[in-house]
Amino acid sequence: MTTGQTLLTIAAFILLTTILQGVYASIGRTGQDISGGQDGILATTIATSYSEFANGLAFDQVTDTSDIALTSPASLSYPLGPEAGETTIDSFNDFDDLNGYAEEKTAGGSNRRYMTTFAVSYVDTSDLSRTVTYRTYLKRLDMRTWRTFPAPGSDEIIDTVKTSIVMGYFHFY
Repeated sequence: MTTGQTLLTIAAFILLTTILQGVYASIGRTGQDISGGQDGILATTIATSYSEFANGLAFDQVTDTSDIALTSPASLSYPLGPEAGETTIDSFNDFDDLNGYAEEKTAGGSNRRYMTTFAVSYVDTSDLSRTVTYRTYLKRLDMRTWRTFPAPGSDEIIDTVKTSIVMGYFHFY
């Protein structure tokens, strides 16, 4: 083999190596994108499950045990949160029991764990985005869900799924 052929072969190997590095880097980024998408899907699924659970609860402790129409929101629970003896989500019977609660779940078919935190507040009847310190016939549940395990890599961003639902108390005769 001549010197020219040897240099041409070396140049071909350098070009091939450069192309392969680009291909493998692209494949690695695609894997990270897929992983990030899976995190978003799982976090959204968990948040949706909690939303459905919350919608199945009574509006308030008072309305859970009575079907009498309340004439004033002053009859409603305050402060918001679980009553005595309600320590797990399975024992919650009304919407505001979720206030201050946090739970970590492992996604089925995966080793990924997700944390969800809950905050319940009364909201202004004319502006649902504004929380108030007085009782109203509307409560809003704000949830935040994010992945806690496996820990994010240095080049990975963990997104938090934030969602809110509003529950109102209406009584028809």
